[in-house]
Amino acid sequence: MAIRLWISLFLCVYALIGSLSYASESEEKECGHCKKLAPEYEKAAQILSQNDPPVILAKVDANEEQNKILASEFDIKGFPTIKILRYGGSVVQDYKGPREADGIVSYLKKQSGPASTEIKSADDVTDVNKIIIVGVFPEFSGEKYENFTALAERLRSDYEFAHTLDAKLLPRGDSSVSGPVVRLFKPFDELFVDFQEFDVDTLAKLVEAASIPTVTLFNKDPNNHPFVIKFFNSPNAKVVSLVLRFGATMFANRRYELFLYNDNYHEQR
Repeated sequence: MAIRLWISLFLCVYALIGSLSYASESEEKECGHCKKLAPEYEKAAQILSQNDPPVILAKVDANEEQNKILASEFDIKGFPTIKILRYGGSVVQDYKGPREADGIVSYLKKQSGPASTEIKSADDVTDVNKIIIVGVFPEFSGEKYENFTALAERLRSDYEFAHTLDAKLLPRGDSSVSGPVVRLFKPFDELFVDFQEFDVDTLAKLVEAASIPTVTLFNKDPNNHPFVIKFFNSPNAKVVSLVLRFGATMFANRRYELFLYNDNYHEQR
């Protein structure tokens, strides 16, 4: 029988199941990604076991016969795969965080806390080089606020969420904003988008559309990678522009950049 591990964190139930390269010793030796992740995963597990409350990281050999039903249930198709399970396993999300120990620890501590955090001062949100979704409300109650928190819970593995009573505390503070409104901050295109639609399914679609850049740069900067992934995963038509840049020694010091253009972004928004 497959082993499942559940632990209580506040009022929710969480577990992290990772399927590493435990198909066989020979396969493990061939899997560079698995070999790289394994010690980082173990280190993170030790640190998080000391957290208050503890976060348990489990690993499952998805190729063992007794675990194949579990692997099928959670759609494990490759190694290594990491899943986050919430509410006794009724909600399953892909792990989309870093794969080194410190990053895993930081990501999972945030994941085990509230889906949306309250902004109480202008210093609470300072990093605007990533997508942040903030709800502005006259009070933290009512249907629209509850729908926002439901959205945050649904999309928490993809985006950071926050909420506030005071729009002046928003990044690039804006006293003209009166809630309830959802503002999506992003480091590209128009820099922010406001939504006043509070149906959860509709709002989720609007957030997804607004988080795809019209133009993104494909280079070695890791800060660009999440946007490049979203760009390629979108159904929109795409144009790729290759720009060659040459240094003083033309061929010894050349580098290239790809500019990616999303043609249908504005029509689909």
